Order: sequence, then C-alpha cells, then structure tokens
Amino acid sequence: MNEALRVSCRKGYPVRVVRSHKEKRSSYAPVVKGVRYDGIYRIEMCWRKSGIQNHKVCRYLFVRCDNEPAPWTSDDHGDRPRPLPVIGELENAVDVTIRKGDPSWDYDEEESRWMWKKPPPASKKKVNCGDEGGKRIRKRKQQGTAKRQLPKEFKCLICKNVLTNPLTTPCAHNFCKACLEGAFAGQSYVRQRTCHGRRTLRVQKNVMKCPSCANDIADYLQNPQVNRELAGAIESLQRRAAAENEESETSGQGDESDEQTDSVADTEVSNGDSVEETEVEGRASKKAKVEV
Repeated sequence: MNEALRVSCRKGYPVRVVRSHKEKRSSYAPVVKGVRYDGIYRIEMCWRKSGIQNHKVCRYLFVRCDNEPAPWTSDDHGDRPRPLPVIGELENAVDVTIRKGDPSWDYDEEESRWMWKKPPPASKKKVNCGDEGGKRIRKRKQQGTAKRQLPKEFKCLICKNVLTNPLTTPCAHNFCKACLEGAFAGQSYVRQRTCHGRRTLRVQKNVMKCPSCANDIADYLQNPQVNRELAGAIESLQRRAAAENEESETSGQGDESDEQTDSVADTEVSNGDSVEETEVEGRASKKAKVEV
C-alpha cells in the first residue's frame, strides 16, 4: 500500500487530485481528452481486498473538500461536510486504516471554509538560508558544468575525446573527421569483379558499416562534410569552460589572499603586543635602577 496515502489518511492531510479522461469507470471523468484538476480531497479510509485474480488490491475512499466548486457542477460554492457513504466491501477487506483523531484539514463553521485546523507538516525540501557560505558552495557547484558537459555530450565514439571537426553520419553518430577517415583508410568504395578471369563483371559497391552500428555509410564517406553547427556549439562550450577555469582560479586566489591577510593581521597584532611588553619592561628596569 502507498505509505504516503496511508499517512495522509491517518493525519487527514489534503490531497490534490488530477483526473484523466481515460478513467472510463468513473462518472466524474472529463469528457474532453486530456487531464483535469479536480481540486482538494481527503482520504477518509483505505483498505485492501482480493481482486479478480486473487491479488491484493489497494482501495481508497477520497472525499472532496475544496473551497472551490467541483468542475462537474454548476454550484457557486465549494464543498460542505457530509456523511460518508457505506462501503460494503469492507466486510471482507484486510489492512483497513481509518483515521481516529481529528483531521488536519477540516471545515471551519465560523469562517465557512476548509482550512488547516492543525499545523501543516514541515516540508522535507532543503531551504537555502541565503548566507554567503551557501552562495559560495552553490557557485562552486555550478562551476565546471561546461567542462563536464564537453566530454559527456560531445565525445567522439572512436577516440573517446572531444570532437574535432565533427562529422555526423546519416545514422546520427558523431565522429572526429580524422578518426572516421582513418577507420576506413585503404579501403576502396567499389570492388572489381571478373568471371574466372575471362570477362569483367559489373563493379560492386563495398559495404562500409558505421563504427557504432550496422548501417552502411559508404556513400557518405565519399564526400563527408563537417557539421558546422555542432562545431560551433563545441567551440562555445570550450570558451565557457575556459572562462569558468579562470573564474575558479581567481576566486581561489582571492580566498588565499584573504587568509593570508588575516594571518598577517594576527602576526602584526601579536608583534605589537610584544613591543608594548618590551617597552613596559624597559621602563620598569630603568625605574628600578633609579630607585637603587
């Protein structure tokens, strides 16, 4: 059973429901093709029953509790509290979950609307506090994205390096021009045939399979053209990667200079204290000599 829905049933949390037109068993399914937002619901109970093939089927009782009218009605107001329907299949059901306490999302009679009667659950999503340290960490994570993207998305399938003068075959595989031409170096595009050395037959085209698949690219290899758009994208990413490297080096030098400045300031302060102590000791020794 879906544990999140079970928790929503026990706590009485609101659940947003989206209904598809493919749900033909429901009379509330939208007529128009697509999906429709049906509003806020609350799970009143959940259980499991045996299906047609004796497999356990999870069942849930959803009750609409939205302040806006339902999309299938002409009412100008939202839902109102109403008694739950009688569920006959609960007699043979197992693992029944029914809420015992008051729900967190309930109807307020004084304000005449559905609202949170208990504090909503805390979000598990990490929230950025906006401090300088967080910004610096996020900035460092963002750095180097272009450098990682180059070998990951623009890699030659033969040399496994960043593409140089990229060629895109009809089967949509990318190779360096030198790598692809080198893979078929010394091979002719056609093959001469003879009938037992007596007469010459029609020439036969040699099949040159793509290094990454079984497609014949012999016709393409006769006049391969560099993919200029792909080459421009690679050059742009290379410039971005170089700029990110310079920025990271600059920020690293800035952090080191700040640490060095702090250490120098501490050293100056400690030296100043020692000078003051020396002067005080010198005055005290002079005074002692005078008294003697």
